[in-house]
Amino acid sequence: MPVTNNWQHIQHQVVKSLKSARRHLWGNVIVYLGLFLIEYYFAQVGHSQTLRADAFNNLSGIVSTGLLLTGLYIAAETHDDDLFGAPISAAEQQAIGPRIQQSRFRFETIYTLIAGLIMMAIALEIIFKGGLTLLHQAKISVPLPIAGFGAAFSGLTLLILWGFNHYWSRKLNNAALIAASRDTFSDALTSLVTVLTVLGTTWLKLPWLDSVASILLGIYIFHSGLHIFQESSLNLVDYFDPYLEERYQTKIESLSAVQQVTFLRAHYDGNLIMLDVTIAIDRQLTVDNIYALTQQINTLMWAKFGVMETNVMIVPADE
Repeated sequence: MPVTNNWQHIQHQVVKSLKSARRHLWGNVIVYLGLFLIEYYFAQVGHSQTLRADAFNNLSGIVSTGLLLTGLYIAAETHDDDLFGAPISAAEQQAIGPRIQQSRFRFETIYTLIAGLIMMAIALEIIFKGGLTLLHQAKISVPLPIAGFGAAFSGLTLLILWGFNHYWSRKLNNAALIAASRDTFSDALTSLVTVLTVLGTTWLKLPWLDSVASILLGIYIFHSGLHIFQESSLNLVDYFDPYLEERYQTKIESLSAVQQVTFLRAHYDGNLIMLDVTIAIDRQLTVDNIYALTQQINTLMWAKFGVMETNVMIVPADE
């Protein structure tokens, strides 16, 4: 299959997946917005710092999902005459080749990184608020049991949402939905822990427990945001797991026609794994043999590891 047609097929499949993921993420935004309003209301009525922190955790879910949607929207565009305001040459627009589209795919990673930063900022506000309340213990109120109802409703709703996200993330194999699935599951557990905290504080009559739990929740949210920021940053600077690269090299060198892999480098373009590899082969191989070998490597890396595109460079082996 010619490279151009192969890329057009890749692009069509990826863009289709991105648009499907975008539709599912809109559902997440609606659910998170509803839960934020419900939990914030019950936090005010029930005087619970932990439930307030959980509400803002759901608010961070709205922000991060909104950013992911923006990244997916940019990544899924295929016929724009500009790239985020920067002009694209007429020749590039006509070809609609890999270079521009792969650049668009990276916007998914950029907006995921920004979402991580915002989660960290929200977490710091929660920690500061909880610490401030803890220092003024005389003003701390014991949460009312009704606050536990808001947290329980949120936890059960998020568990249902996690089920949907988990199913579609596996079906579409989309990084944004996989991240949303993990985030939703942790948010569901956080809400259920909030229920136990509110009820425990009410029964034990320990007002400070609510503030301590909100601080711990803020630390957890900060850690989650930091992990997202770290992972996205590494993707943007083209870091790739050396263990996986070693597996790629071993698999390619297992082919009888490949005498040695002299260079291999993998990187992410948004949700896509791209691979550049240089192989040394017998000088006696014909052009037809070489072409068949490159196609075999592309097919093998996709089937075995999900590598979207493998760019193969051929060099003659030393005699």
